Amino acid sequence: MHPTPLPLAPAPSTSASTRSAIFLELHLGAIVGAVAGVIGQGVEECKDGGLTSETKGRSAEFLCDLLFLREYMLSAGFSDFDRIARERGLEILIGCDTPPATARFLVDETMKLLAKLVRQQAN
Repeated sequence: MHPTPLPLAPAPSTSASTRSAIFLELHLGAIVGAVAGVIGQGVEECKDGGLTSETKGRSAEFLCDLLFLREYMLSAGFSDFDRIARERGLEILIGCDTPPATARFLVDETMKLLAKLVRQQAN
């Protein structure tokens, strides 16, 4: 049984800006889900002897995408970026049959990594 999906942005309208906001949120969820998926894969690889270079590379690529999207969305007025990222990331993972507790853990770890990158950039 899947939990009830979280609502997407404000009620749909025909305005281009609202449609763009919804698409940005969906894209954000996909990127958060991708980072979370690579984190999960990395955990499994560590159990088998260590991370592969492919997993490290994909992780770096997706984290760069997430950092770029964060900067873009904050500059576009999405002041609640972290909340949106968490909600949309959870939706993606749970929609892909990830158990909710696992999805929350992976999204939390994704957001911790993002926060660490943001702090490093600020220094």
